Amino acid sequence: MKFLKTIYVTATLYFINRAKAELWKPEPGTTWNDVIADPNFNIDIEKAEVVEVDFQTSAKKIELYHDYGKKVICYFSGGTIEKWRSDYDKYEAIPGLIKNEYGDWPGEYWLDFRVEGIHDLILARMREAKNNGCDALDVDNLDAYNSKEIKKWSNPITAAETVIFARWLSEEAHNLGLSIGLKNIAGLLPELSDYYDFAVNESCVNYVNECGLYRDFIKSGKAVFGLTYGNFEEKLPIMCKELNGIGISMSFKKTQKLVQDGFIFDGEKYCGSGYKNGYNHTIPVNVTTIKKTITQTLTTTMTTEKATQTSTTIKSSDKATQTSTTIKSSDKATQTSTTTESSDKDKQTSTAVTNPEHSTQLSETIENVKNDTQASANTEKDNYSSNNPIDYYVTSSATKSKKMFMISRVVNFRRRWNY
Repeated sequence: MKFLKTIYVTATLYFINRAKAELWKPEPGTTWNDVIADPNFNIDIEKAEVVEVDFQTSAKKIELYHDYGKKVICYFSGGTIEKWRSDYDKYEAIPGLIKNEYGDWPGEYWLDFRVEGIHDLILARMREAKNNGCDALDVDNLDAYNSKEIKKWSNPITAAETVIFARWLSEEAHNLGLSIGLKNIAGLLPELSDYYDFAVNESCVNYVNECGLYRDFIKSGKAVFGLTYGNFEEKLPIMCKELNGIGISMSFKKTQKLVQDGFIFDGEKYCGSGYKNGYNHTIPVNVTTIKKTITQTLTTTMTTEKATQTSTTIKSSDKATQTSTTIKSSDKATQTSTTTESSDKDKQTSTAVTNPEHSTQLSETIENVKNDTQASANTEKDNYSSNNPIDYYVTSSATKSKKMFMISRVVNFRRRWNY
């Protein structure tokens, strides 16, 4: 029994370590767009390399975003609960977990994440995000310790308790193979930077040197995704000052309603020659990589002396289809093999176009071959089983010369049009 337990623990640690090794870790300068309030945003025009969506976004949509070459961060709040969430009743069932309403956001309530029972609810959300195909998590509202509303509690949440909860979030996300970003709470970076793969910050430019708190985090090779809201002309001077040389990937939006509208802030473009982005990452003009089907056709002709033999093999699967037809006859026989493979590959585009006219002409050619030799075929009806005139015609030596001529017509037709 102890032996089996040791095997189980060893296997579990192996898979956890493997999941952690495969974590997505964005580099500084990676561009992003937060669209959590815009579930039907237009992926065709999205320029950012990373999109952030709600964690309950369908697996089908997230797969589409991946097909366009995007990485997907999935959002949920770990420090509050929105009343409209499908799991609200489960939160409400735990005594003492839901606290007072979050003043800035009606219908959203603070959580006392120290209450026993919240872990299972958070883990359920993480698993849902994982099952939907998310690459990473953005867990919001961990800044209760810094809120005036929370400080009015008889037993308010402390910074030390926040560090414990935030480390637990990181460990569980990594165990599931999900990257995780530290949302705001830049003041706790010294205690948490080693646990998080990237960071997300809102409005650091509004506070003197808050953006600068991320300098060492970025120098360690981890991206910081920023959001700035408001009137761009009014915000530009302070953005140029607070972001210069830091390396934050900043997205600008007019309002806090996180829809697609907005743009990637390039300080070197807007702030002049004295500004340095603070990273070596090149901002792409547009990132649109669509999964395509690659079709490759290979035709080979061989000559050999073998007895008459006909074989047809057809194999099919979700990813590829292979068809091979081998035709042999006595004396000098002709063997033709045509292989078609199809596979889905990201970041590649190859198109094979089939003209309907060519398909019609091929059918007519085969039909003519069949009609021209129908008279001589009557004596060999038992051999005609494959419903392919070519397989049948090569079995009769009496009409060999005519049949080989007809075969060459079909083969040359296929070779010409890549059938």
